[in-house]
Amino acid sequence: MKIIFVRHGESMKNAKLTEDKDSGLTKKGKLQAKHLGLKLKQYNISEVYTSNLLRAKETGEIISKIIKIPIKSNFEELNEYPSAHLRSRLRLLFNSRLKRLKKLLNKISKDKLKDKTLLIVAHGITNKIIIGHLVQIPLRKNLLRFKQHNTGINRLSWNKNFNNWNLDYMNDISHLPKRLTEGFK
Repeated sequence: MKIIFVRHGESMKNAKLTEDKDSGLTKKGKLQAKHLGLKLKQYNISEVYTSNLLRAKETGEIISKIIKIPIKSNFEELNEYPSAHLRSRLRLLFNSRLKRLKKLLNKISKDKLKDKTLLIVAHGITNKIIIGHLVQIPLRKNLLRFKQHNTGINRLSWNKNFNNWNLDYMNDISHLPKRLTEGFK
């Protein structure tokens, strides 16, 4: 099994055009999602999941049309996590939402030995949490330093010989033309 998880395209909030936390994609974000979908055509994606926030759903819909795989489900557990909630270890230990995310990841990846590829369209911090959980990196401040650019691709694959997840690559934006990466830090 492989799990590809991506960050949504540029949103209206990313572009500082609104303060709405559930904003849709900008024109640039839609183009980024289109290029991402074209890149993802080379993978044999079996299932598509998104967060239930508008920017992730719009990104997922654009990809879904290109790769011709419908979105299987949207999950609140894949929504963005405010970084302030992850900075306190005490809050982290009792964060029921984080526990629900881990339970969801375990559920959708239960058939690890099957030859299938899942696609998750989520958010920057959510993607870092997924990496941390599946490759067993503690969720501390250092994990939050990893970059997740808009439409960055991350891929994990199940290693049956060692019975664990491998991080194949992280934050790949090679599918984007230079004009669509402007503003990335």
